[in-house]
Amino acid sequence: MKKLVVTGGERLAGEVVIHGSKNAALPILFSSLLFSEPIELSNLPAITDVSAALSLLSSLGVKANVTGRGRILLDPTSADGRTVPPSLSGALRGSLYLLGAAPGRLGEIFLPRPGGCNFGARPIDLHLAVLGAMGLSVSEDEEGVFVRGCPKGAFYRFPTVSVGATVNAILAAVLADGRTVLTGGAREPHVLDLVAFLRKAGARISLPAPGVFVIDGVRRLHGASYRICPDMIEAGTYLTFAAATGGEVTLRAFPPEQLAPILPLFERLGARVGAGVGSLSLSVSGRPRPVSVATAPYPGFPTDLQPQLTALACLADGESVIADPIFPTRFGYVPELKRTGAEIAVGDGFARITGVPWLSPAETIAPDLRAGAALTLAALAAEGESVISRFDLIERGYADYVGNLTALGARVRTVSDGA
Repeated sequence: MKKLVVTGGERLAGEVVIHGSKNAALPILFSSLLFSEPIELSNLPAITDVSAALSLLSSLGVKANVTGRGRILLDPTSADGRTVPPSLSGALRGSLYLLGAAPGRLGEIFLPRPGGCNFGARPIDLHLAVLGAMGLSVSEDEEGVFVRGCPKGAFYRFPTVSVGATVNAILAAVLADGRTVLTGGAREPHVLDLVAFLRKAGARISLPAPGVFVIDGVRRLHGASYRICPDMIEAGTYLTFAAATGGEVTLRAFPPEQLAPILPLFERLGARVGAGVGSLSLSVSGRPRPVSVATAPYPGFPTDLQPQLTALACLADGESVIADPIFPTRFGYVPELKRTGAEIAVGDGFARITGVPWLSPAETIAPDLRAGAALTLAALAAEGESVISRFDLIERGYADYVGNLTALGARVRTVSDGA
């Protein structure tokens, strides 16, 4: 296991090229099981979650050939696996997307309990409900989930917005017999990126209104080449890092409209924000202002930026309140953040943060991916050397993390446990 060593107190300044979206790459990769022809993907982020997804697909018979940096050719024509090895499923929450992708062409799939970040209850009842509504046989026990049958068109209204369940429904519907109408679905940029990819491959999907997907099943999808969209969460994370250090950062290869709904929040924090063609810049001088915000489905404030914003609020000049009704138990990282001198009181699904003039260097342990980014923010702001254990969790979702931070002027390095 690696540790991230941060010598904080430096003002971050410079440019960062935003990588491909983790949350778009995973469902697009797993959608390859729907195809009977090869597909080529580009702008894949070099993160461990993508590596885990490729290993899982390989176990099912999908052949992968790296054709360049961030480019890969997937050949699913001989895919015939119907059972996922537990060691692979347990490493990746995104393996859930096999439940929607596999039945349309393979007829069935058994998925052992998926892994991923542990920040509280993450039930899969909505996934199973929509797949059941589409005529699939769904059974669940302590070992995992078994889905079999041929999907059929259906009308389904999601009782609550769920990115994962929306993705699984779309994957099941593209080869289904008949028309599927989904209402109340998620409309995050990475969900729409999956739709754009499937359309390019011959899927018949229309979006007549926000959160509404009308999908007419087709017999087959043809091969396609596609570029994964940039990562909105990676972009937002670097904006919080700049704000925490009184810095100035420009994001390249990033469409600012992805973050447009939440840019006013950064302005309320006291940041100056500028949007260009394929770029976004942010600069801050002085301490951030306090804010109050609750996470919400897109275009609301994303839960995947909640830990980073909470860490940033620790430096604000006043009291902030940050609520997360999407994952109310996602504040499990707070005890680690308090090691840096943060003053945070956690309630039922919210945190009340009293800003302090400075944070102190500390040794902390990243409990999950985004919490690891929050601890990085605290370490960057603190003057002195901090050590963050479980850097492997951060590598699940951030490509070239050390390289990007170094390019912005941060003093960071990795060491192995015991070094």
